[in-house]
Amino acid sequence: MQVRTSRSRRVPDAGAIAAFRERPGVWLTFAGSAYLSLYAERLQPLGLKPNWVTALAIVAEHPGITQSALGRALTINRASAMAVSALLESAGFLLRLPLPGRKQTALKLTDTGLQRVEEACAIEDGLRRMTFDRLPPDQVALLLETLKAITALANGVAPEHDSDARQPRG
Repeated sequence: MQVRTSRSRRVPDAGAIAAFRERPGVWLTFAGSAYLSLYAERLQPLGLKPNWVTALAIVAEHPGITQSALGRALTINRASAMAVSALLESAGFLLRLPLPGRKQTALKLTDTGLQRVEEACAIEDGLRRMTFDRLPPDQVALLLETLKAITALANGVAPEHDSDARQPRG
Protein backbone atom coordinates (compact mmCIF):
# COMPACT_ATOMS: atom_id res chain seq x y z
CA MET A 1 0.00 0.00 0.00
CA GLN A 2 1.45 3.31 -1.05
CA VAL A 3 0.96 6.35 1.15
CA ARG A 4 -0.56 9.17 -0.86
CA THR A 5 1.05 12.53 -0.29
CA SER A 6 -0.91 15.71 0.23
CA ARG A 7 -1.78 17.63 -2.90
CA SER A 8 -2.16 20.91 -1.08
CA ARG A 9 1.27 21.15 0.54
CA ARG A 10 4.61 19.46 0.06
CA VAL A 11 7.28 18.82 2.66
CA PRO A 12 10.65 20.41 1.79
CA ASP A 13 13.25 18.17 0.21
CA ALA A 14 15.80 17.14 2.85
CA GLY A 15 18.44 16.83 0.14
CA ALA A 16 18.16 20.55 -0.50
CA ILE A 17 19.31 21.35 3.02
CA ALA A 18 22.19 18.95 3.49
CA ALA A 19 23.75 21.00 6.29
CA PHE A 20 20.63 20.50 8.40
CA ARG A 21 19.76 16.92 7.46
CA GLU A 22 20.85 15.37 10.76
CA ARG A 23 19.12 17.88 13.02
CA PRO A 24 16.14 16.46 14.94
CA GLY A 25 14.24 19.74 14.74
CA VAL A 26 14.31 19.61 10.94
CA TRP A 27 12.83 16.10 10.93
CA LEU A 28 10.23 16.99 13.56
CA THR A 29 9.21 19.92 11.36
CA PHE A 30 9.09 17.80 8.19
CA ALA A 31 7.17 14.96 9.83
CA GLY A 32 4.78 17.32 11.59
CA SER A 33 4.19 19.29 8.41
CA ALA A 34 3.55 16.15 6.37
CA TYR A 35 1.15 14.66 8.91
CA LEU A 36 -0.67 17.95 9.50
CA SER A 37 -1.05 18.55 5.76
CA LEU A 38 -2.63 15.15 5.27
CA TYR A 39 -4.92 15.70 8.26
CA ALA A 40 -5.96 19.20 7.12
CA GLU A 41 -6.72 17.90 3.65
CA ARG A 42 -8.99 15.19 5.05
CA LEU A 43 -10.76 17.63 7.40
CA GLN A 44 -11.72 20.09 4.64
CA PRO A 45 -14.94 18.28 3.63
CA LEU A 46 -16.11 18.62 7.26
CA GLY A 47 -15.49 22.37 7.25
CA LEU A 48 -12.75 21.94 9.87
CA LYS A 49 -9.13 22.89 10.36
CA PRO A 50 -6.77 21.02 12.70
CA ASN A 51 -6.64 23.89 15.21
CA TRP A 52 -10.45 24.02 15.25
CA VAL A 53 -10.55 20.31 16.09
CA THR A 54 -8.25 20.96 19.03
CA ALA A 55 -10.49 23.77 20.27
CA LEU A 56 -13.62 21.65 19.86
CA ALA A 57 -11.99 18.71 21.64
CA ILE A 58 -11.08 20.94 24.60
CA VAL A 59 -14.66 22.23 24.80
CA ALA A 60 -15.99 18.66 24.50
CA GLU A 61 -13.83 17.59 27.43
CA HIS A 62 -14.60 20.72 29.49
CA PRO A 63 -18.21 21.78 28.78
CA GLY A 64 -18.81 25.32 30.00
CA ILE A 65 -15.15 26.32 29.69
CA THR A 66 -14.74 30.06 29.31
CA GLN A 67 -13.26 31.64 26.21
CA SER A 68 -10.34 32.86 28.32
CA ALA A 69 -9.64 29.35 29.62
CA LEU A 70 -9.86 27.99 26.08
CA GLY A 71 -7.29 30.56 25.01
CA ARG A 72 -4.96 29.47 27.81
CA ALA A 73 -5.43 25.81 26.86
CA LEU A 74 -4.64 26.61 23.22
CA THR A 75 -1.81 28.97 24.23
CA ILE A 76 -3.36 31.84 22.28
CA ASN A 77 -4.34 35.29 23.50
CA ARG A 78 -7.84 36.19 24.65
CA ALA A 79 -8.72 38.05 21.43
CA SER A 80 -7.69 35.06 19.32
CA ALA A 81 -9.71 32.73 21.54
CA MET A 82 -12.74 34.99 21.07
CA ALA A 83 -12.21 34.97 17.29
CA VAL A 84 -11.90 31.16 17.16
CA SER A 85 -15.01 30.82 19.34
CA ALA A 86 -16.95 33.17 17.06
CA LEU A 87 -15.88 31.24 13.96
CA LEU A 88 -16.84 27.92 15.52
CA GLU A 89 -20.17 29.36 16.61
CA SER A 90 -20.91 30.75 13.13
CA ALA A 91 -20.10 27.32 11.68
CA GLY A 92 -22.67 25.82 14.04
CA PHE A 93 -20.15 23.80 16.06
CA LEU A 94 -20.49 25.50 19.45
CA LEU A 95 -22.57 27.90 21.48
CA ARG A 96 -21.21 30.92 23.32
CA LEU A 97 -23.26 31.45 26.45
CA PRO A 98 -22.92 34.56 28.63
CA LEU A 99 -22.28 33.72 32.26
CA PRO A 100 -24.70 35.54 34.58
CA GLY A 101 -23.16 38.41 36.52
CA ARG A 102 -19.76 37.98 34.87
CA LYS A 103 -18.12 39.41 31.79
CA GLN A 104 -17.23 35.95 30.60
CA THR A 105 -18.62 33.57 28.05
CA ALA A 106 -19.00 29.83 28.52
CA LEU A 107 -18.63 27.47 25.60
CA LYS A 108 -20.67 24.37 24.83
CA LEU A 109 -20.58 22.09 21.80
CA THR A 110 -23.64 21.73 19.63
CA ASP A 111 -24.70 18.29 18.46
CA THR A 112 -23.04 19.14 15.13
CA GLY A 113 -19.84 20.13 16.93
CA LEU A 114 -19.77 16.87 18.86
CA GLN A 115 -20.38 14.94 15.64
CA ARG A 116 -17.52 16.82 13.94
CA VAL A 117 -15.13 15.99 16.80
CA GLU A 118 -16.04 12.30 16.44
CA GLU A 119 -15.58 12.47 12.65
CA ALA A 120 -12.23 14.26 13.06
CA CYS A 121 -11.09 11.55 15.49
CA ALA A 122 -12.09 8.88 12.96
CA ILE A 123 -10.10 10.71 10.27
CA GLU A 124 -7.06 10.90 12.53
CA ASP A 125 -7.45 7.21 13.40
CA GLY A 126 -7.38 6.38 9.69
CA LEU A 127 -4.35 8.59 9.14
CA ARG A 128 -2.61 6.97 12.12
CA ARG A 129 -3.32 3.50 10.71
CA MET A 130 -2.02 4.57 7.31
CA THR A 131 1.26 5.79 8.79
CA PHE A 132 2.07 4.52 12.28
CA ASP A 133 0.58 1.04 11.92
CA ARG A 134 3.10 0.42 9.15
CA LEU A 135 5.97 0.89 11.63
CA PRO A 136 7.15 -1.65 14.22
CA PRO A 137 5.09 -1.20 17.44
CA ASP A 138 8.19 -0.67 19.60
CA GLN A 139 9.32 2.13 17.27
CA VAL A 140 5.91 3.82 17.53
CA ALA A 141 5.95 3.52 21.35
CA LEU A 142 9.43 5.03 21.53
CA LEU A 143 8.44 7.85 19.16
CA LEU A 144 5.38 8.68 21.25
CA GLU A 145 7.39 8.63 24.48
CA THR A 146 10.04 10.85 22.88
CA LEU A 147 7.50 13.35 21.57
CA LYS A 148 5.84 13.55 25.00
CA ALA A 149 9.24 14.11 26.63
CA ILE A 150 10.15 16.85 24.14
CA THR A 151 6.80 18.55 24.76
CA ALA A 152 7.27 18.36 28.54
CA LEU A 153 10.79 19.78 28.32
CA ALA A 154 9.63 22.59 26.03
CA ASN A 155 7.03 23.45 28.69
CA GLY A 156 9.66 23.44 31.44
CA VAL A 157 8.43 20.20 32.99
CA ALA A 158 10.47 17.09 33.68
CA PRO A 159 9.37 14.36 31.28
CA GLU A 160 7.62 11.29 32.59
CA HIS A 161 9.51 8.20 31.53
CA ASP A 162 7.31 5.31 30.64
CA SER A 163 10.15 2.78 30.78
CA ASP A 164 7.95 0.32 32.65
CA ALA A 165 5.67 0.14 29.62
CA ARG A 166 8.46 -1.38 27.55
CA GLN A 167 9.54 -3.87 30.19
CA PRO A 168 8.09 -7.35 29.95
CA ARG A 169 5.67 -8.08 32.73
CA GLY A 170 6.22 -11.33 34.53
